[in-house]
Amino acid sequence: MAVIAVAGFLFCSIILGEKYPCFSHEELIYMPSGKFLKGAALGYDEILGDLLWIKALGYFGSHSATDQSYTWLGHILDIVTTLDPLYHPPYEFGGIALAAEAGDVDSSIALLKKGMDHVPPNHPRYYYLPFFLAFDYMYYKEDYLTAAHYLEQAAKFPQSPPYLPNLVARLYANADSPEVAVAFLQEMIQSTKQQDLKDRLLVRLYQVSHQSNLKTLNQAIDIFYQKFAKRPLSLDELVDAGIIHDIPVDPRGGAYYIDEQGRFVKNTVPARELKVHIKKGNILQQEDLPLPMRVPEYD
Repeated sequence: MAVIAVAGFLFCSIILGEKYPCFSHEELIYMPSGKFLKGAALGYDEILGDLLWIKALGYFGSHSATDQSYTWLGHILDIVTTLDPLYHPPYEFGGIALAAEAGDVDSSIALLKKGMDHVPPNHPRYYYLPFFLAFDYMYYKEDYLTAAHYLEQAAKFPQSPPYLPNLVARLYANADSPEVAVAFLQEMIQSTKQQDLKDRLLVRLYQVSHQSNLKTLNQAIDIFYQKFAKRPLSLDELVDAGIIHDIPVDPRGGAYYIDEQGRFVKNTVPARELKVHIKKGNILQQEDLPLPMRVPEYD
């Protein structure tokens, strides 16, 4: 009976196609596991995988425009990559979307490792799989050693950005800095083709860049105090003293200024600090970062 159902699904999808859709995006959640479908797809594994991949993008797009809830995205992508394990795009897309949008870092990591096991290493975009794994471990897990391990793998491929070895060194030094996250996010935005996902990554880049600016300016205030034994009254004093070259621009549209006591830098736009840790039991929001627990490294 199950084989007949799958055969009927294949007929609806392959023969009738989009003209007479047989199921909605939400009905994808009732699909059985990829292993089951692979055995029951009657030799149409890759075709079925391609069709479900298109439906997965539609599922993501419809929820991105509405409730931004992606509960079944990981399940759908696992089916797609089991049916067609050599196809690279679902791994790359899922590696970003599951962590950044669905708030499911563990599923993102599992999918990317699955991709590394199945996608041929000579694929021109293979290096993005360990690259995104490095980002997951660095940004969400705060596991800099594991992040450096995967970034080092990504840096070995000639197609990878030339600055990756410098990031590897920073991570091996346990660099807990927003500047590293900025470099990752810039590369992720450039590599992502899905426009709605690109837009959301850009917002996150603006937030992290703002944090980087605050860190730089507050460190400059401390240097100014150590050098002149007084607090600066304006950011211009930091420039005039040669401590910073210029006042950084807030990509969110705000302006930086020093508080009346000359101790901290503030901004005219209210801060939306990225939460690195989430208390147990809290409901995930879009601006939150997913589960802070570490996952042991395994190959």
